[in-house]
Amino acid sequence: MPTTSSTFIRQLKKSRILTAQQFQAFTNTLHLTEEVSEVQLATSAVKQKLMTRFQAEEILNGRARTLSVGDYILFDILGYGGMGTVYIAKHRETKRLVAIKLLGEQTKHDAGIRARFQLEARAGMQFDHPKLVKTLELGTIQELYGESEYMVMELVQGVTLLEGINFSKGPLKWDAAADVICQAADGLAYLHELNMVHRDVKPDNILIEVNGNSKLLDFGLTLADQGAFEEEFSLAMIFGHDCLGTADYIPPEQSLDSLSVDNRADIYSLGCTLYTALTAKRPFPGLKRPETVKAHRSHPRPLVKDINSQAPEALSDIARRMMAINPGERPQTMQEVIDLLSPYRNQRNWAFEFNQVLSQRREMRKRYITESRTRSSQVKRPTTVNSRDETETPGKKNVTGDEDLCDLDS
Repeated sequence: MPTTSSTFIRQLKKSRILTAQQFQAFTNTLHLTEEVSEVQLATSAVKQKLMTRFQAEEILNGRARTLSVGDYILFDILGYGGMGTVYIAKHRETKRLVAIKLLGEQTKHDAGIRARFQLEARAGMQFDHPKLVKTLELGTIQELYGESEYMVMELVQGVTLLEGINFSKGPLKWDAAADVICQAADGLAYLHELNMVHRDVKPDNILIEVNGNSKLLDFGLTLADQGAFEEEFSLAMIFGHDCLGTADYIPPEQSLDSLSVDNRADIYSLGCTLYTALTAKRPFPGLKRPETVKAHRSHPRPLVKDINSQAPEALSDIARRMMAINPGERPQTMQEVIDLLSPYRNQRNWAFEFNQVLSQRREMRKRYITESRTRSSQVKRPTTVNSRDETETPGKKNVTGDEDLCDLDS
């Protein structure tokens, strides 16, 4: 519920985003009259750098309490998707900036999604590698209708590879593409040494900083040790999580049996990601999602050289080999992928302003929420998701993950 000027101060106090001294200093400067609106108060606080625009909007819309999550204060939106939203946050005591992932209103009380969220956090806390986004903490907050989890991760001030391709309005420079894929392969090699398989490698899940440093994120579908396998199997039996991944990048064997894949599944998805970086297109564009999955299983492999004549033919061949239908015909390890790509790689600086990226994401999230509400009002029957980017067929719930932040042209 929107606030009035008299309630804005109460909402601000409830939010706990200011220290007692800051709150007192701010209120001492105010001369509350009927002419002072809540928007004017919020604008004044933003100008004084007492709060961010995002925090002001949350308070104005009566969501002050949501700005405090455990020992953290939410500052801005970092990303969003079908499962929930990722925020920039600061620890109250240490002042460390982090990323916090929260499940959405439609998902946080779904037992299957909560179980997968916990699996993601536990997987992420098992490793420490410079090419993987580090998971720091899994916490629980008490809400009116029960508990909800949150995940704390290191903050990476970068763009996704998909955003970078869209910003470029076309393929990346081939040497930069080779470098980003090599860095992702480095992180995946570490995962594979721990007997983990990511199972959702795609352009959305690679973050790139201004200096070209890249990190892999989103371990919600990571298949780990025997214990995790048993939990995964239980989830599949209970909630129907029978086919996991993103249709545009899913390995043929993963769409048939998500529980039995090995490291070569990630090599396939990384090859599809390399193809996208070099062509600015998905491997099998223009198809409905079930047909896309089938295309990965049987269609001839698309060739980079048919779309991007500037890329070396050897890079086109490497992508084709990584995307082989038969796992035995692919490079067999990530180190082999790195060795193949290294002669062509060059780490470049990336031209973007992070605050502008955040502003764009905020606006896209608003449109996403509006469109989601419109779709929800039109739904007449339950749906199921057979792949992570929401292939729908009648009969079950949507039980898997995040949507693309933005989409490539077909």
